[in-house]
Amino acid sequence: MKKQTLLLIALSVGLTNCQKPGSKPNNFPKLADEYVDVYLANNPGTAVYLGIHDYDGKLIIPTADTIARRLSQLRQYDSTFAKLDTTKLSLDDKIDYKLLTASIKSDIHSIVDRKVYENPMTYSVNLSSYIERNFAPPVERARSVIAITRQLPAYYAAARQNLSQNPPREYVDVAIEGLRGSADYMQNDIPKAFANLSDPKVQDELKTALKQGADATNAFADYLAKSLLPKAKGSFAIGADNYRKMLLYNEWLTADPDSLLQIGMMQLTREKAEFAAAAKVIDPTKTPAQVFKMIQDEHPTADSLLSATRNQCEAIRQFLIDKQIVTVPSEVRATITKTPEFMVGATAAMNTPGPFEKPAASEAYYYVTPPKKEWTPKQQQEWLTLFNRYVTEIISIHEAYPGHYVQFLHLNASKVSRVKKMFSSYAFVEGWAHYTEQMMLEQGFGQGGDAVTKAKYKMAQLSESMLRYCRLVCSIQEHTNNWTVAQATRFIMDNCYYEEKPAFEEARRGSFDPGYLSYSLGKLQLLALRSELQQKQGKSFNLKTFHDQVLDHGMPPVSLLRELLIQ
Repeated sequence: MKKQTLLLIALSVGLTNCQKPGSKPNNFPKLADEYVDVYLANNPGTAVYLGIHDYDGKLIIPTADTIARRLSQLRQYDSTFAKLDTTKLSLDDKIDYKLLTASIKSDIHSIVDRKVYENPMTYSVNLSSYIERNFAPPVERARSVIAITRQLPAYYAAARQNLSQNPPREYVDVAIEGLRGSADYMQNDIPKAFANLSDPKVQDELKTALKQGADATNAFADYLAKSLLPKAKGSFAIGADNYRKMLLYNEWLTADPDSLLQIGMMQLTREKAEFAAAAKVIDPTKTPAQVFKMIQDEHPTADSLLSATRNQCEAIRQFLIDKQIVTVPSEVRATITKTPEFMVGATAAMNTPGPFEKPAASEAYYYVTPPKKEWTPKQQQEWLTLFNRYVTEIISIHEAYPGHYVQFLHLNASKVSRVKKMFSSYAFVEGWAHYTEQMMLEQGFGQGGDAVTKAKYKMAQLSESMLRYCRLVCSIQEHTNNWTVAQATRFIMDNCYYEEKPAFEEARRGSFDPGYLSYSLGKLQLLALRSELQQKQGKSFNLKTFHDQVLDHGMPPVSLLRELLIQ
């Protein structure tokens, strides 16, 4: 394992040289600020989430001219940044330079190579920040919602002109589900959230605008279902070349997908053996799958799922503090609640305040997804097996303590640059949360009971890790080796013992989210970085210090984080 994880660090590369012939005098700070402002203006929804409210109520209509102007703008900045002399930049500024240039190249790649505007899943409008955070008086936030929902008919009209006429069926299916959820959110959740507005006129305007927005959203979903879905036979696979670019621009890794596939299969094989050994402790007369099925049957009901998760989170948080594993920068707890309907495919997720949000709007939400009422009783029961007692605790470690919630508490409290707070690595964000699952058991979580209880926690932790290695395998196989969603579903059922319904949802996610290999990728990189620092520092190495340092530098690719921590 050590050899393979260190290989991932060695694969890191730069996208640009430090200095090029004909480079211009350094004016990086000014150019960086200029680009960030342009980026926010072009991504107003992201700005709202980040806690920057200069763009509230804005929605960019994706016409062909708008897209062309955006692409031209990106290419111009790409060229301008490339001409800078970066030899005299500080290490922090060099990291910012790399984050910005990689982000620009990634956006160009998304438009030109990945053809993101031809994908119906692109046209998801998220209004939840206006509802869930009190960054402005309710009337002001309601006016922003009105401004956006009034524009939705024009937004979806432009979207229709951009769509591929032969999209992947998986993209269309997921887009329809998300759009129906968004329309339901506008019709039900938003009116409830703004039920007591102080201005009756705004209340009436909101009601009219929400109906208009919901109708436009449902009409777009109808168009996808009636006109696009019957002929949706395109391939979702992005191909090996685009896969390499994704790794390069998002994670600063130059890696052959097949080499990562080999690493993933090796780790999966090793962990399946550990899983089998833990199963023997619990019941040596049964297969690992049978033993895990017994554990999965220890789950709450759909009605008690949220309350059970709340109780678990408090116990996990206290363990984290008692063992001094990482600094928890705030006493504020995340609100544990049902996942919004528009978040298609999520099992559990953390919605945290943006790093620039004011303290009054610091609400964070830990979403948990109960089974849908329209599912069959069998499907509902299969879904609840994901939330058995032991696995749910591992999920809460990942999402809340010390995973995403603590991660973003550190980000919000840190003094890093605006660039580092805004531009993130998928592998760092998800890799950290996934790394904490293994690390917490290493530090003794769930290990204080009898041998059978310890083995159950171990199987739960390994089941989540095996799932992430299955994601890595399915991502690469689906996008570079022509696997179907059905093949990926079977692989997940066979290799992490999932029931068919959750296995299908995981496999389908891989079709539209090739980056979900990042959970395992980031965890392996962080384990490698920890090992490297332990060897370098010897007895002076401190786990809490390491974790605080990892979390206090923003959300960069782990290869860039290594540049900051190993000097």
